[in-house]
Amino acid sequence: MPVSKRLLQSLDNMTPPKRAEVETFAAFVVARRSLRNHSVLTDEISTKELMQLITDSGSFDWLNASCEDVYASEDGEAVKWLSKS
Repeated sequence: MPVSKRLLQSLDNMTPPKRAEVETFAAFVVARRSLRNHSVLTDEISTKELMQLITDSGSFDWLNASCEDVYASEDGEAVKWLSKS
């Protein structure tokens, strides 16, 4: 059986959300092929812009959750730093 036919059968058997995910990925691959430079250099984005992007993404919102406050300043023992000799 040709690959294209197997692919179409696989797509037909997928749920609509899974099919949409495959279509999105395929669109990404097609768009990526048209790019000349496949990588984004960090020098192209300023540190300030990168920090704003990360902040706006909400990826670290869980750090502000009260359930994450599992330690208090009274927990644990004082750290003894090695002195420079």
